[in-house]
Amino acid sequence: MVTVWGRVPRRSSLRGIDSSTSTHRRDIDGWRGLAVALVLLFHAWPRLLPGGFVGVDVFFVISGFVVSRMVQRQLAAGSFRVIPFFIRRVNRLAPALLLMLVATLAFAAAFLSPRLLAQVVAHAAAGLALVANLLSALQAGYFDQLAEVKPLLHLWSLAVEEQFYLVVPFAVLATRRLGRATHALTLAFALASLVASIWLTRTSPPWAYALPVTRAWELLAGVLVAQRAPATATASRRLREVVSVLGLCGVLASALLFDRTTPFPGAWALLPVGGAAALLWAGPDTLVGVAASSRLPVSLGLISYPLYLWHWPALVLGRLTLPAHQHAVATPLLLAGAGIAAFLTWRFVERPVRARQSRVVALVLSSTAAALAVGLTALQLALSPEDWAFGDASAARVAHFERSYDYRTDARLGTCWLLDEVGRDDAECMEREPAAQPLVVVWGDSHAARFTAGLRALQHERSVFRVGQRTRSSCPPLLEVSSLVCREANEQVLDELSQVRPSVVVLNARWSDSGDALPAQLPLQRLREVLPDTTVVVVGAAPEWRFSLPWVLSMQAARGAVPERLRLPDLARQRALDKRLAEATTRAGARYVSALDGLCTPDGDCLVRLAEEPLMLTTWDYGHLTTPAAKALARRVALAWEGIALPHAPTE
Repeated sequence: MVTVWGRVPRRSSLRGIDSSTSTHRRDIDGWRGLAVALVLLFHAWPRLLPGGFVGVDVFFVISGFVVSRMVQRQLAAGSFRVIPFFIRRVNRLAPALLLMLVATLAFAAAFLSPRLLAQVVAHAAAGLALVANLLSALQAGYFDQLAEVKPLLHLWSLAVEEQFYLVVPFAVLATRRLGRATHALTLAFALASLVASIWLTRTSPPWAYALPVTRAWELLAGVLVAQRAPATATASRRLREVVSVLGLCGVLASALLFDRTTPFPGAWALLPVGGAAALLWAGPDTLVGVAASSRLPVSLGLISYPLYLWHWPALVLGRLTLPAHQHAVATPLLLAGAGIAAFLTWRFVERPVRARQSRVVALVLSSTAAALAVGLTALQLALSPEDWAFGDASAARVAHFERSYDYRTDARLGTCWLLDEVGRDDAECMEREPAAQPLVVVWGDSHAARFTAGLRALQHERSVFRVGQRTRSSCPPLLEVSSLVCREANEQVLDELSQVRPSVVVLNARWSDSGDALPAQLPLQRLREVLPDTTVVVVGAAPEWRFSLPWVLSMQAARGAVPERLRLPDLARQRALDKRLAEATTRAGARYVSALDGLCTPDGDCLVRLAEEPLMLTTWDYGHLTTPAAKALARRVALAWEGIALPHAPTE
């Protein structure tokens, strides 16, 4: 019989390769174990395994392969039906997912800030509605909260698989009579998806990463392997041994050599996806397949699904609620706790439900998930972040500030503060009049853009200087940066400065992103050569808080007034960077202004609140200054300028 996923092979024709009539391949459990291990190591210790995220791609290939083999068996037996297919998927996926979501929501309600709790509720609703990947892509942006504070972010990959499963039975019904053409059609869809993935990875990386259209080819790679099972059966043992080794090397090389800067998925995903497909194609009787079938990887693979569900919330929630200095010790303990939760979920929840394959249980699970999704969505739409404070006035005020603060307008986001790679500075970003007044140009990244907002606020008190702004997110004013866009943009700024010849150039950025080579990368010598009469001022980075200052303040759990100062937990590292930057600047004959000295006492008590009513903090996130804080810093920076009269400093 010919199936939608290929011809159903005869059992006698598969020499050592599991056929459609076999019930289980232990090596597949082993490959699941490898995939989840890669993901866990990446999430726990990203520097150890910077490309471990490719474990998700391995999961995709395995899922496509396993579902295709299941469909083959059922079509061969004449038992394939749409409703039982969905019942099986619900009983497989829903029990562990619901348990994890309820536990995560309960923990978030008890321990997280209102803003983070609202975010968890949104992601839980999206996960239950099978659209977590779309929410992830919609939220992606320069100022979106870091992945490290999203305990349900990992549900994006589950949504991609679920969306694939929604299509499978209808694809079966539509193509079951196409015969041999089915394989060609599957290959065509896979290639189209790959092309879309490569294109979107270049033009819109968040959508390329999350869309089912750009990930479908990875699942279809598994389908194609299952379709070619008869051809695999005729392959020589030696060939399959070589292919299995190459496949394993491809997966491991991806995990070791890729990192967050790798354009992904796109063409680079061919390496882990091709490696996973090769491992499945080679079969369980190769030396590599036998190793994957051993006890440890198989045991890990059996609990891979609940382990994937539990590990990320455990790591995120643990890191959010524990002091930073305890993370090194806590991380392995959190993973161990996730492992225990995964085993208990598999043993007492997942296995019993899967064994019964009850329509009633599937209906109850589906109804519960739908009701929760609707209820959580309604709450999300009805409540503002401050409503999630549950009566804590201090936390509610902080949440309101975080939600309502406008960091965009006065920093001229989109015109003078560029986010996209192809954007060009607007003409208004370099003030031309009055020509008799000195020109002060700020050059740097998003932190420099926020500093410019404070500088312009200072300028408005008494117009005694002009302001120029050349700021682009993630582009510090350095000679050597990893991004080609930033390198070209910085060269353009240097050329422009040599033409407009400003009185003052202010360099500002989140310098901690620039690594140990930072002092040598500062363009101070170049500026001195092209602008010998210009005063150059380097401004140190503002205090950086753990994840975000509003989150830190919400976690104080103290009712009443928001504290005026807080202890900066990472003061030693930030002071060390400040010192190195100051020394390099002074050696080059430029001026240095420390933002840390302006906002923090020597022992690390840093100013966090500038006004009580209405509440005004020094930053709305981890370290981008609000305009009043940036204005206070700009006043200190102005003291380094020569020959420019400034208004007296009012009380900030």
